[in-house]
Amino acid sequence: MIKAVIFDLDGTLLNSLTDIMDSVNIVLQEYNLPTHTLDDYKKFIGNGIEVLAKKALQNNYPNIDFDKFLLRIKEIYSKRQILKTKPYDGIIKMLKSLNNLKIKIAILSNKPNEFTQYVVNNFFGDIKFDIVLGSRINIPRKPNPQAVFEIIDKLNVNTEQTIFVGDTSTDILTGKNAGLKTIGVSWGFRSVQELNDNGADFIVNNPQEITELINIFNKKI
Repeated sequence: MIKAVIFDLDGTLLNSLTDIMDSVNIVLQEYNLPTHTLDDYKKFIGNGIEVLAKKALQNNYPNIDFDKFLLRIKEIYSKRQILKTKPYDGIIKMLKSLNNLKIKIAILSNKPNEFTQYVVNNFFGDIKFDIVLGSRINIPRKPNPQAVFEIIDKLNVNTEQTIFVGDTSTDILTGKNAGLKTIGVSWGFRSVQELNDNGADFIVNNPQEITELINIFNKKI
């Protein structure tokens, strides 16, 4: 029986790509470096802000004071993180349906924790999340499963009762590394092919299918 669902955030619940792109491109322009397109950022995102920044710098990385560059991105993004970001269509309805079904729900993101908490509070104030975690100092990021085990322990569930939902190979591997069933979403930042290649157990094309899958699992018990 499925008792808990752990969600990725960016690309799964929130379409945040334009705000992220704009923030990093602003800093690149300040450094007189080439900017990148939305399609580029779809490939850059998913493994934390440090990796994103290094990918955005490309071959210019060795010539830049990276700590200063990264700090500037965080400064800009802190002011822009909800300008164009919004939940994907159907996400709020799906999350409310899980609340109504008494399914425990959590978020695990590689976005810095302070940004994760802020956007979740801003966009999902009517949703009851049991746990919300972003990237934290000294805690390994996805696809390392350590934070998943932390969430499962706090929710008092086990791996067989938990599903991981995300839009990138990082998310699918996170779930796999923790021994969870995984759901890949087709509306996010990466391709369905990537999700399948990394072993997603299920692919959904709209948020309501997540609720339907959980209902199917639980009716089999």
